[in-house]
Amino acid sequence: MKANLTFKTLDVSRLLPRQKERMFELMAASYSFMERPVFERDLDQKQMVGLILDEQEVIQGFTTFAINPKDSGTEDYHILFSGDTIISPDHWGSLVMVKGWCTAVGEIIATDRSKHWYWYLLSKGHRTYMYLPLFFREYYPSVKSESQDGDLKLIAERVSTFLYPGYWQPEAGVLKFDSDAGSLSSELAQGTYARKNNSHVAFFLERNPEFYRGDELVCVAELHPDNFKRSAKDYLLEGMNRWIDKK
Repeated sequence: MKANLTFKTLDVSRLLPRQKERMFELMAASYSFMERPVFERDLDQKQMVGLILDEQEVIQGFTTFAINPKDSGTEDYHILFSGDTIISPDHWGSLVMVKGWCTAVGEIIATDRSKHWYWYLLSKGHRTYMYLPLFFREYYPSVKSESQDGDLKLIAERVSTFLYPGYWQPEAGVLKFDSDAGSLSSELAQGTYARKNNSHVAFFLERNPEFYRGDELVCVAELHPDNFKRSAKDYLLEGMNRWIDKK
């Protein structure tokens, strides 16, 4: 029987030591050579965390958020940067992350409707990349040729150059780091190859062939209700209305 999971957001500063320990435990199970200082440093650069909790309040997954990291936003748009996103394999297939993430994003973008919002996502595995075709009508990069150019690509290039000047590979569209700290476990890497018959996974492998070493494919999508699909749009609007009701 599947556990009854819930999604909860809170400021990173409010995380308890035992919660951080559990988050690192989930990361270490998915990535080879995961180092605690690297994990802590990355977490400290985020403002919010979304936790997936079971009935005993044990963390079974999480995602992190940073708004305009290092002032990467402009007078025209905000950047919402998603960091590590992990779900325990015991709970793969649960929709709690989908609903929780979309409602959380809805609350975030409702705080300023005067500017565009863009999701800046780093994907080192197909499971993360697959959120794009699941949620969005238009995103970059995509198997749709019309999404390969234009504003989304320019934003991807600008933000990557700004945040990761020493690691950004513009011709490939990936971040290539000089350590193996973010390498995927062999189990997760094989899981990606096993799904290569899926057109989106095949595209991910084409664009990020060394994903298993920790290379990150840079992705961007506009965070606007018109760009969201089906139930994801409903969840986003729920979050936007929730924030408005709090005012």
